[in-house]
Amino acid sequence: MTAIGALLTAIGLLAALVARAGVAAAARGGGVAGHLQLLLTLIALLLGLRLANFALPSPFFVAFTMVVAAWLPLATLRLAEELVRRHAPRWLKLLALFGAIGFSVLAVTFGIVWTGAAIIALALFQAAVMAALLVHLVSQRSAVSLAERRAVDMLALAFALAVPLLATDFARLFPDLPFRGGPFAALVFVLACSRLAGEASRPLRLLGDIVIIAGAGGIVALGAKLMGAADPVTLALSATAAGAAALALLVERFADPASRAEGLLPPIAKAGHEEAAILAAHPLLASGVPVTAATLADLPDDLIAALAAKSVVCAAEGGAIDTLTGAARELLSRYGASHLLRLSQHPPRFLAISGGALNQDRLTSELTIVARLLERAP
Repeated sequence: MTAIGALLTAIGLLAALVARAGVAAAARGGGVAGHLQLLLTLIALLLGLRLANFALPSPFFVAFTMVVAAWLPLATLRLAEELVRRHAPRWLKLLALFGAIGFSVLAVTFGIVWTGAAIIALALFQAAVMAALLVHLVSQRSAVSLAERRAVDMLALAFALAVPLLATDFARLFPDLPFRGGPFAALVFVLACSRLAGEASRPLRLLGDIVIIAGAGGIVALGAKLMGAADPVTLALSATAAGAAALALLVERFADPASRAEGLLPPIAKAGHEEAAILAAHPLLASGVPVTAATLADLPDDLIAALAAKSVVCAAEGGAIDTLTGAARELLSRYGASHLLRLSQHPPRFLAISGGALNQDRLTSELTIVARLLERAP
């Protein structure tokens, strides 16, 4: 690793730690945020080990860097499963699990002297799992709410952009590069993580972030060339500027509470007591789709009554898939919703709401409180 590579790795490490801290509160509830925090932890650990090996070269750091790299595909696969709430094919799970175990054993035994063949095998293993999980994300995206679908598309885009960058980390495959793309792959991914909450979960928003950091690098490169800097210096300055711009975006986004999705309760606390005022108090509720008894005519009366007995129906509810659960999921899929908020039990009326994946547990709790307020609304 060169000095510029070490600097970019340090920027990527800081970005991963900022993003990890940013999702820590949501991760306490598990789910998507929990798996996301685990993946960010592994990314930070990987980058930290690379920096440590640059400062104090040691076979120990090399071996454990490969151990962490071997487990990244499995952690990424688990995040993808949570995003679409669907299990990946069994063969893919076994490939990711046994690949992680196999390469870990190799890394701490014969891999102390890491051979070219083993590195190529690890690269192919990572690429195969990532390609398969991208197919899983795309094929299952229609099963989740509209907001979650945007998050899936955005992370699929992030993965697709990160894979070619990660491939450049394998020096035996690309020996002549001035620096590696791994830190930039980490930056692309954590930028996507920073946009997971709320309406910001859109692929175009992520592309906008990438345009900003590419623009920062381009401006610095232009300035360096105008000043007569050599090509290696220009490239190093441009890459550093792009990385610094990405880090600045992340710090600003996670440090500013106003940039995160606002909870339902603060604006509702300021609203009137009528049902219309409560539902108009927050954009998430105002954009919900009414579901009336007339639109439920194709369901048996007993199923409708059972659904109406619940104040909130959530797509992420566990338990066995019985007839009631199947009916709830069918309704959620029909309206592209993550939750059904009960407006009244008699007659049965709901509001189909499309919430994001990152703060789903908090949203479910807040919607339960909203449902109780609506029960008392005139």
